[in-house]
Amino acid sequence: MADKDPVEFFVERVANMSHANGVFRITFAQQDEGEELRSTVRLMIPANQLSGILQGISGAAKNIGEQVQARVNAVEEGGSGSGRTSKKKATSKKKATSKK
Repeated sequence: MADKDPVEFFVERVANMSHANGVFRITFAQQDEGEELRSTVRLMIPANQLSGILQGISGAAKNIGEQVQARVNAVEEGGSGSGRTSKKKATSKKKATSKK
């Protein structure tokens, strides 16, 4: 089963991006000592799929950002315990509204 796990790479920057023959090539890198970049992995995406992939990444990042902001707001309003309670109440209100 371990063979089915995807390979993971830690990247910090986009080192290069190019397009040729209908394929986008995005080279990701890690910052080495000083300002040097060390290429980590190259992602090759068919041009006709790029828009959907970028929209998916953008949507996921927005969703994660909203979740983080909700947690920050909950902590600012009186601790993580009360924040969890208010999140559950807000969720149940939304569910009740959507059923109507």
